[in-house]
Amino acid sequence: MNKIGFVVNLEKDPFLEYTKKLKNYIIGLGCEVIVLDRFKDVLQLKNGVSTLSELCKNSDFVIVLGGDGTILTVAKCACIYSTPILGINFGTLGYLADVEKNDAFLAVEKVLNNKYSIEKRMMLQIFKDNKPFENYSGLALNEVCLRNNTFSHMIRFEIEINDEFIDSYRADGVIVSTPTGSTAYNLSAGGPILKPDTELISITHLCPHTLYARPYVVSGNDVIKLRIENNEKNIMVFLDGRGVVPVDGSSEIIIKRSKFFTHIIKTTGLGFYDILRRKMVEVGK
Repeated sequence: MNKIGFVVNLEKDPFLEYTKKLKNYIIGLGCEVIVLDRFKDVLQLKNGVSTLSELCKNSDFVIVLGGDGTILTVAKCACIYSTPILGINFGTLGYLADVEKNDAFLAVEKVLNNKYSIEKRMMLQIFKDNKPFENYSGLALNEVCLRNNTFSHMIRFEIEINDEFIDSYRADGVIVSTPTGSTAYNLSAGGPILKPDTELISITHLCPHTLYARPYVVSGNDVIKLRIENNEKNIMVFLDGRGVVPVDGSSEIIIKRSKFFTHIIKTTGLGFYDILRRKMVEVGK
């Protein structure tokens, strides 16, 4: 693993001081560092690449310096090339980031010495009216969320699983989550926690206006269809917290497991429940 991509969240390392130290350390180990063009001069590198996709394609693995949001952005490109991601947590919780920034140098050394493991995380892909989105923009590592763009009122929608009608609902929206995303928005909405190595999908309603609406856990092979009632407007689909496209009553959103996986590098040896317990303690502080 001689070519290492760097993706930096400038809000977390605004002057790239930490990034420079890690870059110098890695170059000192005889490795090549790949960055986007806009960072090459500040990091004193001769060459850069123009797009995140190109960075992922040409890297043996990608170091993400930031939080889970930055990792989610990188995952959409990295998954296409099966490029592993090593997350360095600059954020608050950091479920996806493997190590805290104080341990980044040791973590890189472990990867270069093959003392690591890789977790394959399932992803979701959405289709609008049975058509895929361009450039894999319809991929999600955490969740697909359907809701009103302004949260000003509830929406009406139907859910089908494998073409079998489940029910009609009035709610603020619905979250369709991977196991990775089960500890994100899904958890805040009262959904179930799923172990990351399972291939399951959870469906959690947002503030449903009915007593019997409870979360569903279905197979990763199931196909979920969301159909909005005809008079609904200002509805948006959000993938990993980012708006994708407006939908209306004439549209159907189909959600299924993607053929791509996000590959997360693990160097700490901490299990999922250890991480979950520690993060929940941090939230409670």
